[in-house]
Amino acid sequence: MASSLPVFALRRLFAAVLLAVAVSALTFLTLHGLYPEAFGDTRPLLVECFHFLVTTFVHFDLGQDGQVAEEIGRGLGADFSLLLGALAFGVLAGMAGGVVCARHPGSWRARVLHISALLALCTPVYVLGMAAILLFKPGISAPLPIGLLPYHGYVPFLDNPLKWLHALVVPWVIAGLPLAAVCMRMTTATMLELRNEDFIRTATAKGLSPLAVSARHVLPVAMPPVISLAGAYTPLLIGNVILLEKVFDVPGIYQVIPGAIDFGNYPLIQGVVIVTAIFVVIVNGLVDIALAALDPRTRLASS
Repeated sequence: MASSLPVFALRRLFAAVLLAVAVSALTFLTLHGLYPEAFGDTRPLLVECFHFLVTTFVHFDLGQDGQVAEEIGRGLGADFSLLLGALAFGVLAGMAGGVVCARHPGSWRARVLHISALLALCTPVYVLGMAAILLFKPGISAPLPIGLLPYHGYVPFLDNPLKWLHALVVPWVIAGLPLAAVCMRMTTATMLELRNEDFIRTATAKGLSPLAVSARHVLPVAMPPVISLAGAYTPLLIGNVILLEKVFDVPGIYQVIPGAIDFGNYPLIQGVVIVTAIFVVIVNGLVDIALAALDPRTRLASS
Protein backbone atom coordinates (compact mmCIF):
# COMPACT_ATOMS: atom_id res chain seq x y z
CA MET A 1 0.00 0.00 0.00
CA ALA A 2 1.29 3.45 -0.89
CA SER A 3 1.97 5.72 2.07
CA SER A 4 0.28 9.11 2.34
CA LEU A 5 2.12 12.13 0.96
CA PRO A 6 2.88 13.70 4.39
CA VAL A 7 4.34 10.41 5.65
CA PHE A 8 6.39 10.02 2.48
CA ALA A 9 7.63 13.62 2.78
CA LEU A 10 8.70 13.10 6.40
CA ARG A 11 10.55 9.93 5.45
CA ARG A 12 12.33 11.68 2.60
CA LEU A 13 13.27 14.67 4.78
CA PHE A 14 14.63 12.33 7.45
CA ALA A 15 16.65 10.49 4.80
CA ALA A 16 17.93 13.84 3.49
CA VAL A 17 19.14 14.81 6.97
CA LEU A 18 20.94 11.47 7.37
CA LEU A 19 22.54 11.87 3.94
CA ALA A 20 23.64 15.42 4.75
CA VAL A 21 25.28 14.19 7.97
CA ALA A 22 26.99 11.34 6.10
CA VAL A 23 28.31 13.68 3.38
CA SER A 24 29.57 16.13 6.01
CA ALA A 25 31.34 13.35 7.86
CA LEU A 26 32.95 12.05 4.66
CA THR A 27 34.13 15.55 3.73
CA PHE A 28 35.54 16.10 7.21
CA LEU A 29 37.39 12.75 7.29
CA THR A 30 38.80 13.27 3.78
CA LEU A 31 40.19 16.77 4.36
CA HIS A 32 41.41 16.07 7.89
CA GLY A 33 43.03 12.84 6.73
CA LEU A 34 44.86 14.63 3.90
CA TYR A 35 45.76 17.88 5.71
CA PRO A 36 45.75 17.21 9.47
CA GLU A 37 48.25 20.00 10.13
CA ALA A 38 45.91 22.59 8.58
CA PHE A 39 43.19 21.94 11.17
CA GLY A 40 45.26 21.58 14.32
CA ASP A 41 43.46 18.46 15.51
CA THR A 42 44.38 17.41 19.05
CA ARG A 43 42.00 14.48 19.48
CA PRO A 44 41.55 11.20 17.54
CA LEU A 45 40.09 11.71 14.10
CA LEU A 46 36.74 10.02 14.78
CA VAL A 47 36.29 12.01 18.00
CA GLU A 48 37.03 15.23 16.13
CA CYS A 49 34.54 14.20 13.43
CA PHE A 50 31.78 13.53 15.96
CA HIS A 51 32.44 16.88 17.65
CA PHE A 52 32.34 18.65 14.29
CA LEU A 53 29.01 17.05 13.34
CA VAL A 54 27.48 18.09 16.65
CA THR A 55 28.67 21.69 16.34
CA THR A 56 27.59 21.84 12.67
CA PHE A 57 24.07 20.41 12.89
CA VAL A 58 23.20 21.45 16.45
CA HIS A 59 24.98 24.78 16.87
CA PHE A 60 25.32 25.65 13.13
CA ASP A 61 29.04 26.32 13.60
CA LEU A 62 31.16 25.21 10.64
CA GLY A 63 34.46 25.92 12.34
CA GLN A 64 36.84 28.61 13.58
CA ASP A 65 34.39 29.68 16.30
CA GLY A 66 31.72 30.70 13.82
CA GLN A 67 33.99 32.58 11.41
CA VAL A 68 33.46 30.04 8.62
CA ALA A 69 29.67 30.20 8.95
CA GLU A 70 29.82 33.99 9.02
CA GLU A 71 31.98 34.12 5.88
CA ILE A 72 29.72 31.70 4.02
CA GLY A 73 26.57 33.44 5.25
CA ARG A 74 27.61 36.68 3.57
CA GLY A 75 27.45 35.08 0.12
CA LEU A 76 24.76 32.46 0.68
CA GLY A 77 21.81 34.67 -0.26
CA ALA A 78 23.36 35.67 -3.58
CA ASP A 79 24.12 32.06 -4.48
CA PHE A 80 20.68 30.79 -3.51
CA SER A 81 19.11 33.56 -5.60
CA LEU A 82 21.23 32.64 -8.61
CA LEU A 83 20.81 28.87 -8.23
CA LEU A 84 17.06 28.82 -7.63
CA GLY A 85 16.37 31.35 -10.39
CA ALA A 86 18.47 29.41 -12.91
CA LEU A 87 16.78 26.15 -11.86
CA ALA A 88 13.31 27.64 -12.30
CA PHE A 89 14.18 29.20 -15.65
CA GLY A 90 15.74 25.99 -16.95
CA VAL A 91 12.73 23.82 -16.07
CA LEU A 92 10.03 26.25 -17.21
CA ALA A 93 11.76 27.35 -20.41
CA GLY A 94 12.71 23.76 -21.26
CA MET A 95 9.17 22.48 -20.81
CA ALA A 96 7.74 25.37 -22.84
CA GLY A 97 10.18 24.67 -25.67
CA GLY A 98 9.42 20.95 -25.47
CA VAL A 99 5.69 21.60 -25.83
CA VAL A 100 6.32 23.69 -28.96
CA CYS A 101 8.59 21.02 -30.48
CA ALA A 102 6.15 18.22 -29.68
CA ARG A 103 3.10 20.06 -31.04
CA HIS A 104 4.90 21.17 -34.23
CA PRO A 105 7.48 18.46 -35.02
CA GLY A 106 9.57 19.21 -38.07
CA SER A 107 8.47 22.85 -38.24
CA TRP A 108 10.87 25.78 -38.47
CA ARG A 109 10.12 26.61 -34.84
CA ALA A 110 11.12 23.14 -33.71
CA ARG A 111 14.31 23.27 -35.80
CA VAL A 112 15.28 26.66 -34.35
CA LEU A 113 14.69 25.42 -30.82
CA HIS A 114 16.70 22.22 -31.38
CA ILE A 115 19.62 24.17 -32.87
CA SER A 116 19.47 26.63 -29.96
CA ALA A 117 19.45 23.75 -27.48
CA LEU A 118 22.50 22.22 -29.16
CA LEU A 119 24.36 25.54 -28.98
CA ALA A 120 23.39 25.96 -25.31
CA LEU A 121 24.81 22.52 -24.51
CA CYS A 122 28.02 23.03 -26.50
CA THR A 123 28.93 26.59 -25.47
CA PRO A 124 30.53 27.11 -22.03
CA VAL A 125 28.44 29.38 -19.83
CA TYR A 126 31.34 31.73 -19.13
CA VAL A 127 31.69 32.32 -22.88
CA LEU A 128 27.99 33.20 -23.10
CA GLY A 129 28.37 35.43 -20.05
CA MET A 130 31.30 37.35 -21.48
CA ALA A 131 29.50 37.69 -24.82
CA ALA A 132 26.43 39.11 -23.05
CA ILE A 133 28.58 41.66 -21.21
CA LEU A 134 30.41 42.73 -24.38
CA LEU A 135 27.16 43.03 -26.32
CA PHE A 136 24.74 44.54 -23.82
CA LYS A 137 26.44 46.10 -20.80
CA PRO A 138 26.15 49.91 -20.81
CA GLY A 139 29.24 52.01 -20.24
CA ILE A 140 31.78 49.84 -22.07
CA SER A 141 31.02 50.88 -25.69
CA ALA A 142 28.86 47.79 -26.21
CA PRO A 143 27.16 47.64 -29.63
CA LEU A 144 23.71 46.97 -28.11
CA PRO A 145 23.59 48.77 -24.73
CA ILE A 146 19.86 48.09 -24.23
CA GLY A 147 19.92 47.84 -20.47
CA LEU A 148 19.77 44.07 -20.02
CA LEU A 149 22.77 44.38 -17.70
CA PRO A 150 22.84 47.14 -15.07
CA TYR A 151 25.59 49.63 -14.29
CA HIS A 152 25.51 48.44 -10.69
CA GLY A 153 26.53 44.97 -9.59
CA TYR A 154 24.54 42.55 -7.46
CA VAL A 155 22.12 44.17 -5.01
CA PRO A 156 20.53 42.09 -2.19
CA PHE A 157 16.80 41.52 -2.50
CA LEU A 158 15.99 43.23 0.80
CA ASP A 159 17.94 46.34 -0.20
CA ASN A 160 16.22 46.87 -3.56
CA PRO A 161 14.08 44.11 -5.13
CA LEU A 162 14.03 45.75 -8.57
CA LYS A 163 17.81 46.14 -8.75
CA TRP A 164 18.18 42.57 -7.44
CA LEU A 165 15.99 41.31 -10.27
CA HIS A 166 17.76 43.48 -12.84
CA ALA A 167 21.16 42.16 -11.77
CA LEU A 168 20.14 38.48 -11.93
CA VAL A 169 17.92 38.17 -15.02
CA VAL A 170 20.77 37.62 -17.48
CA PRO A 171 22.79 35.31 -15.14
CA TRP A 172 19.62 33.26 -14.57
CA VAL A 173 19.10 32.82 -18.29
CA ILE A 174 22.72 31.94 -19.07
CA ALA A 175 23.13 29.56 -16.11
CA GLY A 176 19.82 27.85 -16.88
CA LEU A 177 20.22 27.49 -20.65
CA PRO A 178 21.94 24.06 -20.57
CA LEU A 179 19.28 22.75 -18.18
CA ALA A 180 16.56 24.21 -20.42
CA ALA A 181 18.08 22.37 -23.38
CA VAL A 182 18.01 18.95 -21.73
CA CYS A 183 14.54 19.56 -20.24
CA MET A 184 13.27 20.55 -23.68
CA ARG A 185 14.56 17.34 -25.21
CA MET A 186 13.07 15.25 -22.41
CA THR A 187 9.69 17.01 -22.68
CA THR A 188 9.62 16.62 -26.46
CA ALA A 189 10.46 12.93 -26.38
CA THR A 190 7.92 12.19 -23.63
CA MET A 191 5.09 14.11 -25.30
CA LEU A 192 5.73 12.49 -28.69
CA GLU A 193 5.70 9.08 -27.02
CA LEU A 194 2.37 9.83 -25.29
CA ARG A 195 0.47 11.24 -28.25
CA ASN A 196 -0.61 7.78 -29.48
CA GLU A 197 -1.78 6.56 -26.06
CA ASP A 198 -5.43 5.61 -25.66
CA PHE A 199 -6.23 8.29 -23.09
CA ILE A 200 -4.90 10.98 -25.43
CA ARG A 201 -7.03 9.67 -28.28
CA THR A 202 -10.06 9.65 -26.00
CA ALA A 203 -9.45 13.25 -24.92
CA THR A 204 -9.08 14.30 -28.56
CA ALA A 205 -12.25 12.42 -29.54
CA LYS A 206 -14.17 14.35 -26.87
CA GLY A 207 -13.48 17.51 -28.83
CA LEU A 208 -10.73 19.06 -26.70
CA SER A 209 -8.35 21.35 -28.55
CA PRO A 210 -4.72 20.23 -28.99
CA LEU A 211 -3.64 22.89 -26.49
CA ALA A 212 -6.16 21.66 -23.91
CA VAL A 213 -5.09 18.04 -24.45
CA SER A 214 -1.46 19.00 -23.93
CA ALA A 215 -2.17 21.09 -20.83
CA ARG A 216 -4.62 18.75 -19.09
CA HIS A 217 -3.46 15.29 -20.08
CA VAL A 218 0.02 15.23 -21.59
CA LEU A 219 1.99 17.70 -19.45
CA PRO A 220 1.04 16.15 -16.09
CA VAL A 221 2.46 12.85 -17.34
CA ALA A 222 5.52 14.48 -18.90
CA MET A 223 6.43 16.55 -15.83
CA PRO A 224 7.85 13.82 -13.49
CA PRO A 225 10.79 12.82 -15.74
CA VAL A 226 11.64 16.50 -16.34
CA ILE A 227 11.60 17.29 -12.62
CA SER A 228 13.71 14.22 -11.89
CA LEU A 229 16.19 15.35 -14.55
CA ALA A 230 16.37 18.81 -12.99
CA GLY A 231 17.27 17.30 -9.61
CA ALA A 232 20.02 15.20 -11.16
CA TYR A 233 21.33 18.26 -13.02
CA THR A 234 21.70 20.38 -9.86
CA PRO A 235 25.44 19.65 -9.32
CA LEU A 236 26.19 20.73 -12.90
CA LEU A 237 24.09 23.85 -12.37
CA ILE A 238 26.22 24.69 -9.33
CA GLY A 239 29.28 24.40 -11.57
CA ASN A 240 27.74 26.96 -13.91
CA VAL A 241 27.04 29.26 -10.98
CA ILE A 242 30.67 29.04 -9.82
CA LEU A 243 31.82 30.25 -13.25
CA LEU A 244 29.20 32.98 -13.61
CA GLU A 245 29.83 34.42 -10.14
CA LYS A 246 33.13 35.77 -11.39
CA VAL A 247 31.81 36.86 -14.78
CA PHE A 248 28.89 38.89 -13.37
CA ASP A 249 30.55 39.85 -10.09
CA VAL A 250 27.98 38.09 -7.90
CA PRO A 251 29.35 38.01 -4.31
CA GLY A 252 28.59 34.33 -3.66
CA ILE A 253 30.32 31.82 -1.43
CA TYR A 254 32.46 30.43 -4.25
CA GLN A 255 34.31 33.74 -4.64
CA VAL A 256 36.27 32.91 -1.48
CA ILE A 257 37.65 29.60 -2.74
CA PRO A 258 40.73 30.93 -4.64
CA GLY A 259 41.83 32.98 -1.64
CA ALA A 260 41.16 30.09 0.73
CA ILE A 261 43.33 27.80 -1.40
CA ASP A 262 46.14 30.37 -1.66
CA PHE A 263 46.23 30.93 2.11
CA GLY A 264 45.57 27.32 3.11
CA ASN A 265 42.24 28.10 4.79
CA TYR A 266 40.99 24.52 4.67
CA PRO A 267 38.20 24.98 7.26
CA LEU A 268 36.60 27.52 4.91
CA ILE A 269 36.96 25.17 1.93
CA GLN A 270 35.45 22.39 4.03
CA GLY A 271 32.50 24.62 4.94
CA VAL A 272 31.82 25.57 1.32
CA VAL A 273 31.92 21.92 0.22
CA ILE A 274 29.54 20.86 3.00
CA VAL A 275 27.06 23.68 2.33
CA THR A 276 27.08 22.82 -1.38
CA ALA A 277 26.50 19.14 -0.67
CA ILE A 278 23.64 19.93 1.72
CA PHE A 279 22.01 22.14 -0.93
CA VAL A 280 22.16 19.30 -3.48
CA VAL A 281 20.69 16.87 -0.93
CA ILE A 282 17.84 19.28 -0.10
CA VAL A 283 16.99 19.90 -3.76
CA ASN A 284 16.87 16.19 -4.54
CA GLY A 285 14.76 15.54 -1.44
CA LEU A 286 12.28 18.17 -2.61
CA VAL A 287 12.34 16.61 -6.08
CA ASP A 288 11.39 13.23 -4.59
CA ILE A 289 8.48 14.83 -2.73
CA ALA A 290 7.33 16.64 -5.88
CA LEU A 291 7.46 13.37 -7.85
CA ALA A 292 5.43 11.63 -5.16
CA ALA A 293 2.82 14.39 -5.32
CA LEU A 294 2.60 14.17 -9.13
CA ASP A 295 2.75 10.38 -9.39
CA PRO A 296 1.47 8.29 -6.43
CA ARG A 297 3.17 5.22 -7.91
CA THR A 298 6.43 6.71 -6.64
CA ARG A 299 5.17 6.34 -3.07
CA LEU A 300 4.08 2.79 -3.78
CA ALA A 301 7.49 1.86 -5.19
CA SER A 302 9.27 3.21 -2.10
CA SER A 303 6.97 1.48 0.40
